[in-house]
Amino acid sequence: MVGKKRIEWVDIAKGIAILLMVIGHEVPSGLLYVFIFSFHMPLFFILSGYTSRKTKTWQVVIQKSKKMFKQVWLLAALMVALLGIETLLLRQVSLSKMVENDIHGIFIGANTVPNVSVMWFLFVFFWSKLLFDGLQVLFPNQYNGMILGVLALFGYMVSKHIWLPQDFDLVPIAAFFMWIGSYWRKINDNVDNNSMAYMGGLLGLFILWIYCIQNSLSIEMALRHFPNFILCLLEAVAGTVIISYISKAFSTKRFFNGIKLVGKHTLAVLCIHHLDLYWVLWGKFISTWELAVILRLIVDVTILVIYVIILGWLRKRRLANKVY
Repeated sequence: MVGKKRIEWVDIAKGIAILLMVIGHEVPSGLLYVFIFSFHMPLFFILSGYTSRKTKTWQVVIQKSKKMFKQVWLLAALMVALLGIETLLLRQVSLSKMVENDIHGIFIGANTVPNVSVMWFLFVFFWSKLLFDGLQVLFPNQYNGMILGVLALFGYMVSKHIWLPQDFDLVPIAAFFMWIGSYWRKINDNVDNNSMAYMGGLLGLFILWIYCIQNSLSIEMALRHFPNFILCLLEAVAGTVIISYISKAFSTKRFFNGIKLVGKHTLAVLCIHHLDLYWVLWGKFISTWELAVILRLIVDVTILVIYVIILGWLRKRRLANKVY
């Protein structure tokens, strides 16, 4: 069931997207860059909406928000502070400058501020999920698509002039993606996925996605890069749906268990990528982007495997202690 049991194809799709995030940070402009930035970060917001259960009361919204504040917002703030410590120790930044960057970064939440880096995503995720859940209490969900669509357009127009604290100009765009994910789930629950109409819709989305990529249309949410806002939104949805459809096809293949594992721990990968010392230490020794991609993938995935092993060991100890 959605929200209670993990959906394997969702984990695979998220695993693909988070690995593409790592790759995308090193890839120069070109076809591969456009492909990655056509969908990879919007996918997380869309699939969050897909797997979210309906929020019916403010009590539930408050409970969810308290939990997310600890697990998402505070984690983002901690990661900003830790990257600040790394720069203090390895880049000879003064203590006062580090504190200034940390405070500024946590307040603004944008990756253009030192020490924020990929943590912009968690700041946006926290507030967009709060907006998405809150609107479900206020209005029937079928109306929220229009409401969030208007707010997303407003946020986009604001972002062309000023970036708001906590990325509030991006928040309605991310929440709109979440609503699209929830609407997509409703379609999947009520339509025959093998019907001609459904397959025709997939073909149309695939053609749209390829058209956008061929025309070098890419999305970079962190930098408010939406060269054609409406078409960019459609491109992100199309790419997410197609990658998800492909992920469904491979969800039972053992070969993809590794990607599935990565997809289960995307939050850990994000934090590892944030703190892997690439930008503050060893990145300056890498001469080509291809080598940077390979080494950064190896480093980040290796640390993830160590993290998963330690996590599993701690869980076993906890269970053993309960037994005794």
